[in-house]
Parts: sequence; C-alpha cells; structure tokens
Amino acid sequence: MVAPIENIGIQTAKYCNVASLGVLIFDYFLTLEPEIRWTWNRRWNVARVLFVISRYMAFVAAVMTSYAVLATRANENCSNFSRASNAIHIISIIAAEGLLIIRTYAFWKQSKKLLVILLVLAAICIVCGVGLTDFVGGLLAVPVDPSAPPTSNCTFQAGRSSAIQYGFLAAYEILLLSLMVFKKYKDYRDSNSRLVRAVFQGGVWYLTPIIFVSVAKPQLVLHSMLASRVLFSLRESDQ
Repeated sequence: MVAPIENIGIQTAKYCNVASLGVLIFDYFLTLEPEIRWTWNRRWNVARVLFVISRYMAFVAAVMTSYAVLATRANENCSNFSRASNAIHIISIIAAEGLLIIRTYAFWKQSKKLLVILLVLAAICIVCGVGLTDFVGGLLAVPVDPSAPPTSNCTFQAGRSSAIQYGFLAAYEILLLSLMVFKKYKDYRDSNSRLVRAVFQGGVWYLTPIIFVSVAKPQLVLHSMLASRVLFSLRESDQ
C-alpha cells in the first residue's frame, strides 16, 4: 500500500531535521579552529554577540526539533514547548542575518544610511513574516470538534504557512546579494584590492547558497553554518 504523499513529506522533514543536528555537530568541529583564531580572546562587539547567538542557539533549536521529532508524547500539551522552539529558531536566524548585514555594511564603506535602511527593512520583514504566518496558519487550522475526545498537539508537522516567513527571508537575502553586486561594479570595478575581492567573493559565495536554503529544509542549521563562515572570512580578510 502506497503511503499518502503528505505523510511522506512529513517523514522526509523528520529525517532532514534529525540529520541536521549531526551535520551541525560535525561542522562545529570542522570550524572550531577558525572560531578560536578569529573570535576567542577578542573584544566583545555586535558581530561577536551575533556570532555566538547564531552559532550556539542553533544547537539548542536543533536539539529541541529533534526531540519533537523523536519523542512520543501522547495526550500532552506541547504549546509552550512549540512556542519556545519557534522563538529560538527565529532569534538564531535573525542573528545569522545580522552577520550578513554587517558584511554588507562593511562593503558599503560603513554607510550609516544604508545600515539604517537595512535594519528597518529587516524589522518589517520579521513583523510581516511572523504576523502573516500566524494569520494564515489560523485560517488553515482545522476546527476542533468539541465532542471529539482530547488529542495531543505534539504531533510533528510542518505548517504550510511557514513558507511565508521564509519567503520574506529569501527576499531580504536577495536584496543583500544585489547590494553587494551593485557596489562591486559601481565603485570597485577596477579595484585590485585583495580585501575588496575577498569581501565580495565571500559575500557572493555564502549569500547564494543561503538564499537557496531559505526555501529548503533545514534552514536554521545551514544559516548558522554559512553565517559563521561569513564572519570567519571577514575577519581573515581584515588581516
């Protein structure tokens, strides 16, 4: 008997989310040496705070997601757990996006005007993405039958409305990539600077896959991995 397509999709999402935790752990040890070199024993600033949040909260979020996938919790209320997990996911991705904003800001010669615009647009994307996701999720929710026996809300499933917030995320990252390309060919077309070349190439190489994973699973882990490399390459190019 062939399993329903929807069940196959949910099962695939479960496999991807559990596997992502193993990938995150493996990648952590691969990049531990650059982390020690470029972040440890350095003064705390905005970039380092964002890096720590993006890198280490991703572990918390991945563990919580894996627990939600593997644990059997019949007749339990998991609303608080789900809200906490979603909040940690959002905070971790916002921190990763912050590192990408810092790179774009640096490439634009630390333009305060651009930074303000990017931060305002980021806030709009967050509010609209989360708000519309909740609104559409409410519209798509199946009404509860009062006469039906109580059931658990701990079943792992990917809400269709979640695609909305990742659509906003991908659009914002396309904007960052476009700004990098525009600045490169406007002001640095004939530049032979190693720093300019490293910052631009690193931005394009990392932003492009991040945009693609914004519409695929698992977004959180790949954002954390790639955003960390953005910081490492930026620090290395400064030397």
